[in-house]
Amino acid sequence: MTRNKAWLRVSVGAMALTGALASAGTAIAQSADIITVTAQRREQSVQDVPIAVSAFSAADLRDSSIDGVEGIADRTPGFTMTRFNIGEPQLYIRGIGSTSDSAAGDPSVAVSIDEVYIGRAGGGALSFFDIERVEVLRGPQGTLYGRNAAGGAVNIITARPDAASQFTELTVGYGDYNDIHLSAVLNGPLGEGSSAAGRLALLYQSHDGYSESVPSGTDLGGASSWGVRGSVSWDSGNWNFLAQADYAQDDTDGQARVPVPGPNTNPAFIGLIGAIRAGLNDRQSFSSPDTFQSRDTFGALLRADTSFGELDFTSLTSYRRLEFSWYDDLGGLPAPPYVLGVDDFSEDEAWQFTQEFRLSRTLDNGAFWVAGLYLFHEEVDRNERFVVDAFPPLPAIASGDVTFFQEATNQSAALFAQMTWPLADTLNLTVGGRLTYDSKEIFARGVDNQTPGGPFPGIPLGPPPGTAYPNGASGSESWTEPTWRLALDWRATDNVMLYASYDRGYKSGLYPSQAQSAAQATTPLDPEILDNFEVGMKSTFAEGRGIFNVAAFFTDYQDLQVYELLGLALSTSNANAEIRGIEAEFAFRATENFEFGGSYAYLDAQYTSDAVSNLGVLPYNGNQLTRSPENQFNVYAALDLPIASGTARARVDYNWTGDFFFDPSNAPETLVDAYGTVDARLSWGPDNANGDISLWGRNLTDETYPVHIIKNLDIAFSVFAPPRTFGAQFRMRFGN
Repeated sequence: MTRNKAWLRVSVGAMALTGALASAGTAIAQSADIITVTAQRREQSVQDVPIAVSAFSAADLRDSSIDGVEGIADRTPGFTMTRFNIGEPQLYIRGIGSTSDSAAGDPSVAVSIDEVYIGRAGGGALSFFDIERVEVLRGPQGTLYGRNAAGGAVNIITARPDAASQFTELTVGYGDYNDIHLSAVLNGPLGEGSSAAGRLALLYQSHDGYSESVPSGTDLGGASSWGVRGSVSWDSGNWNFLAQADYAQDDTDGQARVPVPGPNTNPAFIGLIGAIRAGLNDRQSFSSPDTFQSRDTFGALLRADTSFGELDFTSLTSYRRLEFSWYDDLGGLPAPPYVLGVDDFSEDEAWQFTQEFRLSRTLDNGAFWVAGLYLFHEEVDRNERFVVDAFPPLPAIASGDVTFFQEATNQSAALFAQMTWPLADTLNLTVGGRLTYDSKEIFARGVDNQTPGGPFPGIPLGPPPGTAYPNGASGSESWTEPTWRLALDWRATDNVMLYASYDRGYKSGLYPSQAQSAAQATTPLDPEILDNFEVGMKSTFAEGRGIFNVAAFFTDYQDLQVYELLGLALSTSNANAEIRGIEAEFAFRATENFEFGGSYAYLDAQYTSDAVSNLGVLPYNGNQLTRSPENQFNVYAALDLPIASGTARARVDYNWTGDFFFDPSNAPETLVDAYGTVDARLSWGPDNANGDISLWGRNLTDETYPVHIIKNLDIAFSVFAPPRTFGAQFRMRFGN
């Protein structure tokens, strides 16, 4: 069966199921557990939004022991997260993501905190504390979210101050690997009878390393972090204001890289690695004990809301700063006796300023429109140093010591508008558009520290035709692109909504990092353009006790920005791709005490062209897109039982990810075999809901799977996910 015929049959089957449910509707019960989201810049039930959205409330996060975006990805169809380090998370939605670390590059999945776009992938601490909800929008969000939301958007909404409640909430936790969690939230009015309120959230957490550095016997992978967020809200006349500031610091002991030979690995290397690592397991590495990662983030936000007659106005002003440094031993083997040692050092400093103005109105006939202006300015300084030691049989010229410097100024401005208009009582038309202007300026240097001026600069600047450019080179480019959204949604019955949409997405061009010449460093990759066609259904059933949502989509991708490590040289290029998929989410409260559900994603994501790069033509046509498992699912079950003047709650999650590649070449050593993990939480809390005590466990089957792979010499130098962990937590709230 051909690929297109298979897709057609699956799509027809999904629509037949949609139609069957539409004709068998029942009324939505008032008690349905449906989350209110602001995915379209207004408050709506997640079941009323004609977009594929997964939403997680604060209770959902707590019940599933989710403390970061990784846990969200496990439970969201079509969402995959890997990470090179804490400052370079790699988010992929529907096969669309980025591994670029360039100062003049951008992520493909937009992450926002309280509606503020985070320009650097690691610019917002991705651990969750005092969170109201998390929204994941799947597919391009080019109208309301704009640039760099090609794959989708992750919205993290923190809890706001509440003048009607005064309380202090404390949480203490401890687990294996000396896992410590301490957090506190203080909330209350600022004065008796005042509408002003303040909220302060504090977090400290740490754990010992999951792996061992063999040379020293010390831990690798240990981490500690702390953060604070303070916010104040107040009214002044017809205005409501929210002022917020946050700071976070993260430090780790570095990563344990382990070489995993592939089917094409030279037998001599297999024997050498086997001899070096004899008697060791996957949690033991020769990575240097001096490796580390360190990140500091700071942010400030001022939000102002008011009404001018029937017009609602919002202003969002923000500033964010990031400082990030790390040292990684990319080989994880002693050299010699191994033939290659690579030490990688990097420092990043970035700051951004954003301003958004929005006007919106709800008309008497139920129509809603929103329009706005968005401004973005970012300054990034980045340097990365590679120290390479090569030994026979590799040539001596493979050794070297080189540093790449980038200074980038990235700016963006956009005008946008979107309207939803009722064509009939049950039929709505949504039309939106955005015009985005992006500009980027770069100053780049490639410095040979070991043999300045010599003919053979070290890897990855060399070997020839790579050449050092110590005096630097400058480049600038700008792009202007329209994006849009067209959608119809039909309320087929009281509890079934069908929708169809066409979205144009866009991601700005970029200047590559680790360029091998001044010309490459100042020649930008083309912007990404994609068209997404989608049909979907959102439904409830069994008098509101069940939810079933499904979406089917086709994405035509032009000039996807692709990165591949060839040897130790970074190849950058554009390629075309097509993506087809189906996603489903399901939840059902079978009884007052028992609930089960899950999600599923089918993804067929392939390159449809080769790529022409600085290193030649790369044969990608027909390859699977990176981080794009064909099948992915999550299932869960939760049970509530009244026990001793309180309620005990047990929840178990099983998360399964199919095979996927870490690399666009689909080299066999970059294939991640399918794996499944089990997480669980058991809690008990008194009926007054002022606290609980819980036991939690993650990866209970102790699955070993990589969260990052670097390929070299047909070997996968891998970092593995944490092993089985478990612990206990106590939470208590004082006040009302």
